[in-house]
Amino acid sequence: YNVIIGQSGGATAVINASLVGAVETALQDVRIGGIYGMRYGIEGLLQE
Repeated sequence: YNVIIGQSGGATAVINASLVGAVETALQDVRIGGIYGMRYGIEGLLQE
């Protein structure tokens, strides 16, 4: 499995903490093969 993480809005302490939590959780799961960040929101994901 792979994980893709998308965020919205500007960087804040809460958003950064949420990102860290998601990445740390994914890293602990042996089923996760890759962690990817989504650029340019859902439009960027659909275009790539």
